[in-house]
Amino acid sequence: MSASGTGAGEAGSKGRLDWLLRMPPEVERAHERDFGAERIKHLRHAIIVGLIVYNIYNLTSLHLMADIQPFTVMMRLFVLVPGSLAIFFLVPRVPPAVRELLLLGGMFVASLLPLYLVYISQSTYASYTLGELPLVLLFGNMLLVLRFRLALVFTTVTCVTALWVLHAKPGLDQNLVFPLTVQVVTGLFFTLYGNWHVERQRCLSYLAQYDAENRADRAERRGDALRDLTLTDMLTGIANRRHLDETLDTWLTERRDVLLLMVDVDHFKAFNDRFGHVAGDDCLRRIAAALQAFAARHDGFAARYGGEEFTLLFAVKTETGGAFLAEALVRTVRDLAIPHPARADGLVHVTVSVGYAGTGESGLRDPRNLVTRADLALYEAKSAGRNRSKAG
Repeated sequence: MSASGTGAGEAGSKGRLDWLLRMPPEVERAHERDFGAERIKHLRHAIIVGLIVYNIYNLTSLHLMADIQPFTVMMRLFVLVPGSLAIFFLVPRVPPAVRELLLLGGMFVASLLPLYLVYISQSTYASYTLGELPLVLLFGNMLLVLRFRLALVFTTVTCVTALWVLHAKPGLDQNLVFPLTVQVVTGLFFTLYGNWHVERQRCLSYLAQYDAENRADRAERRGDALRDLTLTDMLTGIANRRHLDETLDTWLTERRDVLLLMVDVDHFKAFNDRFGHVAGDDCLRRIAAALQAFAARHDGFAARYGGEEFTLLFAVKTETGGAFLAEALVRTVRDLAIPHPARADGLVHVTVSVGYAGTGESGLRDPRNLVTRADLALYEAKSAGRNRSKAG
């Protein structure tokens, strides 16, 4: 891809992200379909690691908040641990939006609990517990990687609460208020910035992948459509000579028995001379539709060979099914009852002549040989008076 193409792709991706890093709903659904299972696996691992590390702080509270040590242990073991295990259980069982909100709720408990403990502790060293706070934010914003819009809410609420505790806690050494404020605000800001950066890259990368896959799908569909055009007769809408050749080669390679019918519209030049080429084209379209329907009923294949000639393929033995199919085909076209008053043989409707040949008798599997034999049989049917079939 060229540099200009890459730049255009990035610009297009950025244009589809709002300031909260939300992708269009259909892209969000596709991302969940592609990466949801991977995210669930990551979250469950992270929750277990986070629980282990978080409970290590029961040891630090023994030194920093000795006055409420039993309470801090109880809150961590009987509030935070069960809540985290509940989220661990629910993460793979709830819709994606609910899953992310559960994570946000769990992180609020993890961040606001130590702030509450700091506020109620009378220990001289309680304020040092605030050192846990950036680590909690780091866990939520960078390890769990909360969706940015939720990380913004989480970080803002935690920051405001932390500032309130610093300025409202009775007995806090005033010399600590400013430095702790700077540490808390900058620590929380950096974790939020890191989350924004990671989430932005995730969204931009997936948008680029999503667009590339869509372009590839559209290109494939266009390619299929173009291929269909190259294999379709433009007048009648059925398969053309090229499609016939490809199908015949495939059938002769893969199938034991192949029956080929060459079909020619009787006295078609006289029909055109009498009614004109527009009516002649309509006549060919009606016959083509009838031949295609006939072929479909018998698991066959129909194509326009050229001019007023058609070819049908069937996977049957010539001696058992050829005569039946050829005569049934002659009757099918005759039953269309397309008027043809310009005929010189006394008939008043359009008919066809059919010559057929197969691999059953000779065992020859050369496509040219099969077409030649059926074509010679068609000539015999026309010489014998038309409106009939002959075997080749």
